[in-house]
Amino acid sequence: MIKLNSTMSLISIVTSMFFLSACSHENHSRENLIAGKAVQDIACKNQDFETRFWDALKTDILEQPTLISVEDLKKAIKANVADLAFANKVSSPSDLSELSLALEKLIDHLLRDAPKAEQVTTAQEILGLISAIDVGDRSTPFRSTIQDLVREDFAAISKLMASYNLHCSQSAEQLNQKVKEESAAQKINAEYELRKSQALAAGMPMSVFGQRWAFATAYQSCQSLELPSLSAETPDIQGISIVGKHPDGIGNKRIVANLSEVQATHPYIKEMNRYGSSCFDVRNNPLIYDYGGKPSATVAESSPLNLFKNNGDGTSVLGIDCSGFVFTSMAAAGLKLKSGRPLKASDSWAWGSTSYLEPQNNGLTCLDKISVTANESIKAGDIVAVHGHVLIIDRAGEDPFGIHSASSEQDCEGVNSKKFNFVIAQSSPSIDGVGINHFEARDYLSTSVKMNTGLQKYAYYACLAKVNNKTYRPNLGTMSIVRHRGTADCLATRVTLSHEECIQTCNMSTFLNPPMNYK
Repeated sequence: MIKLNSTMSLISIVTSMFFLSACSHENHSRENLIAGKAVQDIACKNQDFETRFWDALKTDILEQPTLISVEDLKKAIKANVADLAFANKVSSPSDLSELSLALEKLIDHLLRDAPKAEQVTTAQEILGLISAIDVGDRSTPFRSTIQDLVREDFAAISKLMASYNLHCSQSAEQLNQKVKEESAAQKINAEYELRKSQALAAGMPMSVFGQRWAFATAYQSCQSLELPSLSAETPDIQGISIVGKHPDGIGNKRIVANLSEVQATHPYIKEMNRYGSSCFDVRNNPLIYDYGGKPSATVAESSPLNLFKNNGDGTSVLGIDCSGFVFTSMAAAGLKLKSGRPLKASDSWAWGSTSYLEPQNNGLTCLDKISVTANESIKAGDIVAVHGHVLIIDRAGEDPFGIHSASSEQDCEGVNSKKFNFVIAQSSPSIDGVGINHFEARDYLSTSVKMNTGLQKYAYYACLAKVNNKTYRPNLGTMSIVRHRGTADCLATRVTLSHEECIQTCNMSTFLNPPMNYK
């Protein structure tokens, strides 16, 4: 164990505090700031070390136009550990070499090995990757491997932290201080809470209420919830152009090529001519589908989710992707996705659509796969995921899979999505790039082979459950339908949305009784 000399003079103590707090004070580089905070947290035995370390990396990526230098960060770690040794009169800097090596190993795993293995290069991609590792994502074989390595790194650092007895220049108040948003602590919106209580009283799942709150906020209009769901008869939007591919070679990059055409044909803004003083002008700055797009946020616990600020995913348009919308919907309702983890806006970068396929394995411990019984199958508020897409069930009819007339297993072989009676909520490139939308499932599924195949299999099992009076828990591998647990450990103070004050006076009937194209 490394201990301080008990006879250290007052001058030595002052000198130590100067060196430790300065952390190579002549070098104020990004790398040195991250390294200095990490080393100081270790010296102070800060139990929030891991959270603060993740937040420091994410904040740097958010605030800087270029990616951090891995080698420079490792050099900064060595320099700060050396300063720590000097400040504590450690007889040999090598006595702290284990600490330096452990931190450097963690940096290599996170910022060199992980991006290389997943072939991600942009700041936004790396932000999403390290966020996924932070929350415990194991959705690919590599992510499972790197997850174990990173957890071993943090465990080793924690063990070293406990073994050292080093001088700490931070006060308890500084150590416990939370990252605060400029707008100060989150305020509970009385209008929101009133509508939430009304929704609960009406038996509405909170995931549905959160989704509708996010939907109306996105379009800055209560009217958006009153419009018919998109269907096969909905005409395509005009004025949106595809201008290339994202670095992964899969997702398209879209732009608003002709604003007036978008305004005239976008189903959720074409009838909007003016907005209130507290609203964002969506008509002149329309949200469309943005592959990989996530709401803008900071790592602060009080940070709102901002749908109206570009989050730097490689395109200039406003808009979010499917997983960004699902997270926003759940967070707006105060529904955690992971038990034991604070609900923060910044986790919108963490979970992609594939994470929902095996939620318990990928850090989504507040979600469980559904079972189908003779009397119950898919419900409003359920989340449906395949590789590449995830959505929420907004409304479900009494017979959502259209199996009422089935009386034998042979009848179940003929289930068809054209008979489905439910509406989905999603962000998708439907009708040439609409983005956030409500869509009749039976019509949307004709445009999505994977979703159609998976949901028809679920319908088949629901039908078997009905005719055999049994319970089945489908485990398809290619699709999962999951449901929020709703337990106390999975509930939290909700995340606010920027410009949500625009819709706070919406009539509750708008949220409870949107139009349905079926019975």
